[in-house]
Amino acid sequence: MLAIVFAATPALAQDAPAAPVAAEDAGYGDIVVTAQKREENLQNVPAAISVVTGEQIENRGVINITSLQQLVPSLNFKDSATTIDSSVFLRGVGTINFSIAAEPSVGFVVDGVTYARSGEAFGDLYDIERVEVLRGPQGTLFGKNASAGVISITTRRPGNELGGFVEGQATTDDEYKLRGAIDLPVSDSIKTRFTGNYGWYDGMVRNITLNRTVNGYERWGVRGMAVAEATPDLTFTLIGDYRKQNSDCCAEVIGTTPSGALAAALSGVRLRGDETRQIRQNTLTRTSETSWGVSLEGDLDVGALGTLTSITAYRKYRNFGIRDGDFIDTVYNIAGGNQLDDFGPQPSKTFTQEVRLASPGNQPFEYVIGAFYYNAKQQRTFQRDDIVCSATTLPPVAPGLAPCAAGSSTLRFPSAVGTFGSTIENYALFGNLTYNVNDWFRLIGGGRFTHDSVDAFNRRTPASNGGGPGLANAGANYQLHTSNDDFSWRAGAQFDVVPDWMLYGTYSQGYKGPAFNVFFNQNDNQLAPIAAETADAYEVGSKYRTADGVFTLNTALFYAKYNNFQANSFVNLNGSVITQLTNAGDVSTRGVEIDTVLHPARNFTLTGGLAFTDAHIDRFNLPPGAPAGSSTRQGERLPLAPKWKGNLGATWTIETGGFANIELGSQISMTSDQVSSLEPNPVTRRAITIDGYTIIDANIALVDPNGVWRVNFIGRNLTDQSYATLITPGGPGGSYRYLLPRDVDRYFGVNLRFNY
Repeated sequence: MLAIVFAATPALAQDAPAAPVAAEDAGYGDIVVTAQKREENLQNVPAAISVVTGEQIENRGVINITSLQQLVPSLNFKDSATTIDSSVFLRGVGTINFSIAAEPSVGFVVDGVTYARSGEAFGDLYDIERVEVLRGPQGTLFGKNASAGVISITTRRPGNELGGFVEGQATTDDEYKLRGAIDLPVSDSIKTRFTGNYGWYDGMVRNITLNRTVNGYERWGVRGMAVAEATPDLTFTLIGDYRKQNSDCCAEVIGTTPSGALAAALSGVRLRGDETRQIRQNTLTRTSETSWGVSLEGDLDVGALGTLTSITAYRKYRNFGIRDGDFIDTVYNIAGGNQLDDFGPQPSKTFTQEVRLASPGNQPFEYVIGAFYYNAKQQRTFQRDDIVCSATTLPPVAPGLAPCAAGSSTLRFPSAVGTFGSTIENYALFGNLTYNVNDWFRLIGGGRFTHDSVDAFNRRTPASNGGGPGLANAGANYQLHTSNDDFSWRAGAQFDVVPDWMLYGTYSQGYKGPAFNVFFNQNDNQLAPIAAETADAYEVGSKYRTADGVFTLNTALFYAKYNNFQANSFVNLNGSVITQLTNAGDVSTRGVEIDTVLHPARNFTLTGGLAFTDAHIDRFNLPPGAPAGSSTRQGERLPLAPKWKGNLGATWTIETGGFANIELGSQISMTSDQVSSLEPNPVTRRAITIDGYTIIDANIALVDPNGVWRVNFIGRNLTDQSYATLITPGGPGGSYRYLLPRDVDRYFGVNLRFNY
């Protein structure tokens, strides 16, 4: 099904920004970015990147990072029961694994600082200058390499005068948000900005057993930034942030009927696929997260050589999760009627250092050269507790289904605890050169040398009481090490057909470092390192804008081949479905992306975006122990890679001449069918396919002509379109589990903002 979306569609640009400067309107459709480490018009940058401005985010009301997929057609997010396992996909390629010793395919960067796991940044977007979504391999202009792309967030910098804003939002389904910021200039050369936010949401799923609503959250965070001009040529930027979240999210609903007698275990639950809003779970699935970080950036003007930049950063992150893994509320005396609960902490810490030199622009040779160091340590303590019943004297609650309880049943309590972790160390040298042959033709070249070192360990006690579902009987004591060197390069050309129309073509090599399949149930057959993932990517693009800026049309054609694609496969362990990381084989993605902006009249803007993506398996390596019925899977579509996705939006400001102007906005997003995971069985793969869906949003705002206040009435998912973000096997009695997004049901709200 074709996907089209009424949304504030972003514009296109290129590699990650160096220093956080505003993406600002210089006229109709004219956006300035620092995609190549210097300020440039977005239309002059020879690569595909989408830019979502802070103004677009504010006009839609407070949104979170996953909402970006409704604004950027090539972008998709993989949800999980905990944010630590959530990940990002670009052009159909992303990370599909739960290993603690593997890196993401799509990098996540905030104010120039790389995050070790993209899930650390999942939350509300507040006080944002812009979000840049870079598609395709990165490396020659970017500190941390990424094989599929990068999401780079730049927050707002301090202003020159005392000022700020406060903002509140409330919705009809009990979600409340409050945020604010203040600029505090210390002197003419030292400026500061402090930002805070708080959010609370009740949830949208009813737990019948616990008699409460779940899949909500409570979170808050603060951020501070100080910019000091030490000399006319030297500027320091110090940033610190702290974030805390407690959520009873995300419990998976069972959307299909379990086979046999286990169907009665979900009595009272209306099983309606992605329209299911009830669960029966006796353990409250929940997550507690804490993260903080500090970074120091120095920018030194070295005259004709350009600007020398250093970014030093340290981050800590801790996630503690509890998960009901059996999806029922009672232990029963039949196969599949066991209890299975997981819990444990996962702390991590990351240190990064980047140094680069960027030449001034508008000269024959423009260059960026740099060095990057990355050290990420992660550790997880994971406990799995089972309850297995083999006989009971309690009366059945349904034919063939009898509950079990202590004192009247034969019970076993298998359990095991594992502690496993990794240290990933990376250093790189990178550079990019643009040669301006003349005013209308440019040649592009770049290279990157990367050294990766991965150390991992796994210590697990043998499962007690003979093991059980999802528990390996044997213990583990592994110490693992691997390393790899890689050189990747980029070449291309850029041609100005006329002053308002530019064509470009590039070839880029992508690289993602080696990994280990380190997880709770790792065994002796899973000790070999996972080879590095590499990519060969081709892109041809066109950027056109009329001289008056009324019409903009940007297109990109792309093809990328990934070798040694790192992904999960499903295997069965003692009756419970688990996953394992492997070199799945070779995959490829190809397609076309279109972004357009039209200003048919003053104060009236139409925006649109469309992405066609054909991402599929070229050659798949079936792992030992793959389930019966598995295919070689050549030509099978990659997960979370809809063929069609797009957006269309409209904004109209009515100048009333009175106390307030009226702003009308509408957004439609449509997404075609997509499969949830690399499931080998064709029948199961069809069952976990997410049907195409359409989301319609709208807003009506009263806006002070002087920009002091704004009252925004918002409506989300106006057609009440229910959909899932992920469908997986492994529910009780062969049923399927559904993860539901925040906007799965229609809701309305009001957002109030006051600037001072």
